Amino acid sequence: MMNRMVKSVFKRMTKKAVSVVKDKDRLNEVSLESLKKGALYKGRKGMSDMWVDVKTFSRLVQEVRKGEYKDISRKSVVMIVGGLLYFISPIDAVPDLLAGVGLLDDVAVIGFVASQLRQELEKFREWETGVKI
Repeated sequence: MMNRMVKSVFKRMTKKAVSVVKDKDRLNEVSLESLKKGALYKGRKGMSDMWVDVKTFSRLVQEVRKGEYKDISRKSVVMIVGGLLYFISPIDAVPDLLAGVGLLDDVAVIGFVASQLRQELEKFREWETGVKI
């Protein structure tokens, strides 16, 4: 689970996410930045689950932003955006520059959000599959 410092920073990012969710341009930026950063780590050992979750979060945020996907609570969207803000922030609980440990907190936060919203994410993936047919 997440330590106290990570929880504190994640809580701050979630508060910031409340205003980001209201701004379509900022939502787009957060989504794109998370994909850029995630792509840097996609081949790293132990990062594949995080990368899948980051991509799902990004797609979900884009569909919510466009008004296409509505079957999710605002609270869940705020939590996802908070996780993405934590992920893309260069200054989080453990700076990413610290080799070997800098990404562990990012993995923990993304994993935590994904585990808390597992059913919501599954519903979204099912919706995506139906839309793409």
